[in-house]
Amino acid sequence: MIYQRFSKRQLLAMTWWNRPAFRDRDAIVCDGAVRSGKTVSMSVGFLLWAMSRFQDQTFAICGKTIESLRRNVILQLPGLVEGILSVSEKRAENKLIVTDVTGRTNTFFLFGGRDESSYSLIQGITLAGVLLDEVALMPQSFVEQALTRCSVKGSKFWFNCNPEGPQHWFYQEWLKNETQLNKHNALHLHFTMADNLSLAPEIKARYETQFSGV
Repeated sequence: MIYQRFSKRQLLAMTWWNRPAFRDRDAIVCDGAVRSGKTVSMSVGFLLWAMSRFQDQTFAICGKTIESLRRNVILQLPGLVEGILSVSEKRAENKLIVTDVTGRTNTFFLFGGRDESSYSLIQGITLAGVLLDEVALMPQSFVEQALTRCSVKGSKFWFNCNPEGPQHWFYQEWLKNETQLNKHNALHLHFTMADNLSLAPEIKARYETQFSGV
């Protein structure tokens, strides 16, 4: 995989867990514009963190549905970490087996948080960390159940979302103000399209026009 240049914010989203100023945080929340590179930064960072800190542990990667999760996150992962990590998908079991060059291995289960009944899907599992892609599209019951499963020492929460209204439960609980962020010991990074250095200027202009006022 040949990487484009990353913005400072994208690099921080990937490596915050290994930086003295932020590595003691329990969570990271990345929100902001479409096409700003949040998903790539967080999915790569999540794997690098997990493989650097744990061995023979279980993690969760969650989306609104497993189909959308595969389309938006999982399909690109092997190429993004090629030469660093080996990613093998067991599709029938909805899981990834990830191995590094030393032979260290961890398991990543895929979950869909479509509706209020989805929380039962993740009950009972013990996790060392969770990545919730587009968390604003998931019901609170599912998200909270995923977080409670992270009982392994050193576990962390990774949240990725696009902007939602100020009455949305996730905004109220996590992003409303510094008090909420401090309560959860969370790092908040707000992305703009300027963070995606691979977007051509004319494409950025098109998106800015298309989503003006949103």
